[in-house]
Amino acid sequence: MNIKNSIKHLFNHERSLIEHWFSTDERIRFAIMAALNMGLRYVLFILLSILFTTLHYQLTLLMMWLISSFIAFYSYKKLVFATNGNHLKEYLKSIAIWTLSYFINAGILALLVNQYQLNLYQSQGIAICFLLISNYLLFKHFAFRKPSPLKFWEKLFSVFDIIK
Repeated sequence: MNIKNSIKHLFNHERSLIEHWFSTDERIRFAIMAALNMGLRYVLFILLSILFTTLHYQLTLLMMWLISSFIAFYSYKKLVFATNGNHLKEYLKSIAIWTLSYFINAGILALLVNQYQLNLYQSQGIAICFLLISNYLLFKHFAFRKPSPLKFWEKLFSVFDIIK
């Protein structure tokens, strides 16, 4: 096999992987990217903790969150919901979702541990399952919402520039 055919085969293989990824259900893509992002956050936290041992762990946590939020945002934007443009608006909405998610997580833990006396680790597992579903819905319908197609009458009147 010559070099030209090798390169062509490589690009065809890459294209088929990309097509396969985007033909996979969006909910599965979200779950995969959420798991990878959580793993990345954990590794990033460890690396930053090793690098900045003199800092308080809350500062390390903040640095980890700032770095990983950009990575998570772009992975959801490009690899899950495939949206274009609106970077700042979508990023700010994503931050709002993550903030809400934090408080929901804290509330679920408090309820399950204190009220129902469940194990902390079981409680967090339940919270993660709930948050995976709720975050998917929030990201899909709030942060990365795609504009709805125009209805017939809206298209008709848009010709005359009556409805904006």
